[in-house]
Amino acid sequence: MTDYDPRWLDELTLGGTVIWGRLNPPLQPDPNRRGSAPSKATPVTLAFREDLAWLAHALRGGGPPPRPEVGAVAEVIEALTDHGALFAGELATQTARMPAEMEDALWEAVARGLVTSDGFAAIRALSRGRSHQQRPRRGVSRLRRGATTQGRAAGRWSLLHPADGQAGIESHELAEAWADQLLARWGVVFYDVASLEGSAVRWRDIQWALRRMEDRGLVRGGRFVNGFSGEQFALPEALEGLKRIRGSEPDGRTLSLNAADPLNVTGVILAGERVAARRTGSVDLPL
Repeated sequence: MTDYDPRWLDELTLGGTVIWGRLNPPLQPDPNRRGSAPSKATPVTLAFREDLAWLAHALRGGGPPPRPEVGAVAEVIEALTDHGALFAGELATQTARMPAEMEDALWEAVARGLVTSDGFAAIRALSRGRSHQQRPRRGVSRLRRGATTQGRAAGRWSLLHPADGQAGIESHELAEAWADQLLARWGVVFYDVASLEGSAVRWRDIQWALRRMEDRGLVRGGRFVNGFSGEQFALPEALEGLKRIRGSEPDGRTLSLNAADPLNVTGVILAGERVAARRTGSVDLPL
């Protein structure tokens, strides 16, 4: 992003407007079995805190991920449940774990979709990798812990509570919220677009929500993009944009994007082979 300032995310997360976490972790048959820590490739969601409950429900299609009953992660969950948000040093004190153990437990809990931190510094540290962290000298005392619980565990940690409020979400309300999200992101929505998002909300339910929006005059139904079957729905402003593009001539310009960008729709919306969504790759989109 041009002129991007990292402090923006710090302000949004520390102010409570935005929250990060893994909303759709892989299913673990045995929650008591030790899991793997997250890596640079682990998907982490940034969401408005007020939207967290329905977004998690739409992605998971059910309740929160299972919690382990034994081990360091279970002790972290118990401490956060009993005492609320805590810093890593406080967690180490509550669980009588060494700082290195606590750091590993916190990040395993992140990979399981159980916890989050109130700042973005921890995610930046994770993306840099453990090898770039300068660890302070490790003391020999279990009581003296100052300056040993920072690094990748920076910030105040709390439970990720996507289950709160899910019981009151009706299926038609959830489908309408997800349809609204798709419209805001893409402008034009049809089956192939919805399938890109990997939601647990069925396309049939999304269709009904879009039809209700059409009945209220909020969206338009029709055939807007050639080459795709099924119903299509579009925002009025998106249709105006399509009309302008239809009346213009291609000038050969392209937009180069990182292959991990959500706009990488090669092989799905755009013709040709699929370009893998790797952060080291790139894709050129015609303008």
